[in-house]
Amino acid sequence: MNLKLLQPIVREYLLEHLHVNAASFLLKSHPFEGISPQELTQQLVGLQKARLKFEPLFINDQVIFPPKVNLEQTSSWSTATYKANLFHGEKMIDLTGGFGIDTSAFAKAYTNTTHIELNKDLQRLAKQLFTAQELTTKSYAGDGLQYLIESTSIYDLIYIDPSRKTDTKSKAIQLEDYEPNVIKNLDLLLSKGKKVMIKTSPMLDITAGLKQLKNVCAIHIIAVKNDVKELLWILEKDVNEVIIHCVNLESQQPDLILNHGDTASIELSEPLDYLYEPNAAIMKSQAFGHLCETYGVSKIDQDAHLFTGKKSTDFPGRTFIIEEVKAYKPKDIKRTYAKSHRAVVTRNFRESVHQLRTKYQLKEHETDYLFFTSSMGKPIVIQAKKL
Repeated sequence: MNLKLLQPIVREYLLEHLHVNAASFLLKSHPFEGISPQELTQQLVGLQKARLKFEPLFINDQVIFPPKVNLEQTSSWSTATYKANLFHGEKMIDLTGGFGIDTSAFAKAYTNTTHIELNKDLQRLAKQLFTAQELTTKSYAGDGLQYLIESTSIYDLIYIDPSRKTDTKSKAIQLEDYEPNVIKNLDLLLSKGKKVMIKTSPMLDITAGLKQLKNVCAIHIIAVKNDVKELLWILEKDVNEVIIHCVNLESQQPDLILNHGDTASIELSEPLDYLYEPNAAIMKSQAFGHLCETYGVSKIDQDAHLFTGKKSTDFPGRTFIIEEVKAYKPKDIKRTYAKSHRAVVTRNFRESVHQLRTKYQLKEHETDYLFFTSSMGKPIVIQAKKL
């Protein structure tokens, strides 16, 4: 870790070159002794990513950023803050701390926080990150599970984010392929933590995860701006039910909360006055019956995953007012909409968005939409305006 990177003149220089491509910046000649072009470029990339992903670190001039790959693997500031706001207490430990973004957020909710990271270089940078934020977090380089075995403490929260990129597989999909293997270490985790929080890829199947992870009391499906970023599994010793939370951060959309064991029937209806498109977190949950019951809406078709109703509601997704509904007859669609400006969405339709745009020469639009979908088993086109 090169502390010369913290000089104000270096910071000012990096900010002046913030919009420069990293590859070309690396090849430039820079006016600093004792700082290599590689080190300087690493900080430039860090600032570029921090401005979008974790702004509090962008404005903190005492942060030294790790390589790009570590920044891509870490949580965003909004997801880290969401996790930290779920619980609070005395002691928490992050067993796979990485650069320390999650631990930084947890440090505001727990009196004593401990950060463990196997990679010594990354751990040193995380320690500097805690110093930069004036946090009292303890940080150690080593194996988090081994640290837990040797620890005599009982933690209010144990957090673990096992790696999906392993030695044996370039990108692990199954939970048993993650490193460390949380399935094999569940008894250890539950014996040392009052609560255990496990972060996994959004690609993990929820039903499969519930079968493999015991003592799950809650699952948080976390999306950011309609892009599911992670699944969060909460484990406790005594569990009576599993609550699923569907959240879409950095939006004004309400959360959808349901009991995994509850069943709700799906209502079907032809398109009415309003069209609703669930956000990505709800699409991941597949809780469509609960959505119908909670918001008084109906599905337009069993496989279309679009909903309709007669009144506007604070829906967890996008809302549109329906202007016209047409049976899908290509000649009629071409006569009505060809060469117009329309956003295009397909749901349960045999042609892709690209094919339809080409076929009808449709140009983009921000609020005027065409939904190529199905209702009651028949292909239709819904003309709608986004609210």
